[in-house]
Amino acid sequence: MVKRALANILRVVVAVATLYFVIDALRSEFFGSLQYFTYTGTLVGGLVLLFVAAGRLDERHLVLPFSIAVVIHVVYIVLLVGPDGVIDDLLTGGAENLVLHYLPPYLLLLDLALLSRARRYLYRDGLVYLLVPMVYLGYVAIYGQVAREYPYFFLNVGELGFGVLYYVVAIAGFFVALNLLVIAIKRRALLTHARAPTFTRNDP
Repeated sequence: MVKRALANILRVVVAVATLYFVIDALRSEFFGSLQYFTYTGTLVGGLVLLFVAAGRLDERHLVLPFSIAVVIHVVYIVLLVGPDGVIDDLLTGGAENLVLHYLPPYLLLLDLALLSRARRYLYRDGLVYLLVPMVYLGYVAIYGQVAREYPYFFLNVGELGFGVLYYVVAIAGFFVALNLLVIAIKRRALLTHARAPTFTRNDP
């Protein structure tokens, strides 16, 4: 009971903290903000966390917000800030930057590793979750054609042309691979736990 309470508190805290900044951005510029995966992905992840905490979604779906948070974190560091710029970015980026780009994957990893009590994990979920980035990319393509602007250099069709596909395939592949890896690890852990011998007071 205590473990479940701690898990739900963590989920609500992460969801509320991240959604606060997402909603603030959407209020300032709704359609323009949606072109950034930091906001759209975090919006989806935050809602999933709230639904899980409320018991409306199975805990196995925690894999989705975790993978979204990891993708945002990795892409931000590798492609946008650069590994050498992380320290300076942490010191100067402010609370929104810290909450949206850095903290969530580590807090959600803690949840998945120690607090989650899901009884099953399905490989097909890892593929279904791909709908999130695919819908996002569709929106970016449409918005880019209308507004003539793109959120990230690696999605700028006007500049890179078909070169955008290399980034899209690489990031989408990383997202799916991460989903499936986490699911495989959790399935293995459940199987190991199920096979573990149980002892009673009558056992010699």
